[in-house]
Amino acid sequence: MFIDSHIHLSHPSYSTPFLYYSPATHSLSTTMRSNLIEEFRSAKISAVIEPAIELESNERLLDLSREYPDFVFPAVGVHPTRTPQTPWSARKQVEEWSKDKNVIAIGELGLDYHHDRKEQHRLKQKLWFIWQILLADKRNLPVILHIRLADRDAIRILRFFKNKLHGGVCHCFTGDAETARIYTQEFGFLLGIGGYLLQGTETSRALEEAVKETPLEFLVLETDGPYVKPKAPEGISGKQWKKSRNTSLMVPEVAKRIAEIKGIDVEEVEQITTKNVKNHFKI
Repeated sequence: MFIDSHIHLSHPSYSTPFLYYSPATHSLSTTMRSNLIEEFRSAKISAVIEPAIELESNERLLDLSREYPDFVFPAVGVHPTRTPQTPWSARKQVEEWSKDKNVIAIGELGLDYHHDRKEQHRLKQKLWFIWQILLADKRNLPVILHIRLADRDAIRILRFFKNKLHGGVCHCFTGDAETARIYTQEFGFLLGIGGYLLQGTETSRALEEAVKETPLEFLVLETDGPYVKPKAPEGISGKQWKKSRNTSLMVPEVAKRIAEIKGIDVEEVEQITTKNVKNHFKI
């Protein structure tokens, strides 16, 4: 069985009929969230982890985890790009959500320097990053990290609070082999590998080297659905692909690519990455 270690399944884009790709049929179809979840199970997706984005998403994902217990596992927090719009007083609400018995991690938290510096509000990102690390320590929970173009600052903060860490995942990892080594060997984090590995870009090629050099015991599979889609499959137009949503059905495809890179059986990738998630997040 596979586990998608990162998908935003309660996202509004899954709340109305949407277009998605099925690797089993090599075609695009329209579906609803409830039907999609049943298809996940048929495709050997045994569970998913959903982290928060903006403040309001915490309630949505907690509701979905109650609707699908033992399938949707929630993480609560505030995404770094949402921290500028999030009142500092909202910490009380996040802390309250973190007490929910279903919560298995804090996240996604971190630093994102993708936008222009004036839009990044780096100080606010750092304050929320540090506070959420401390909240995870208080709850004895792992973290789900979102680090984009900010590894230097993120690693500095993580080193300072190293004794407060209880493991976690460096989600949507796109760094090189040396950066992977720091996150895995120094901090004990897992690396979330997803759609970037299947995009056929320069980022993919650099990521392939990191995947090759990183022991399988530090890798987990993810999609970041509805975002970070792989390269459009043959026969699917770019226009159609752009309209479609990424889903956990792509997880086995990521596993296949990892198996190719490492020269091992896909069954080994399936078994060990699933074991990694279960052990790390205690699910």
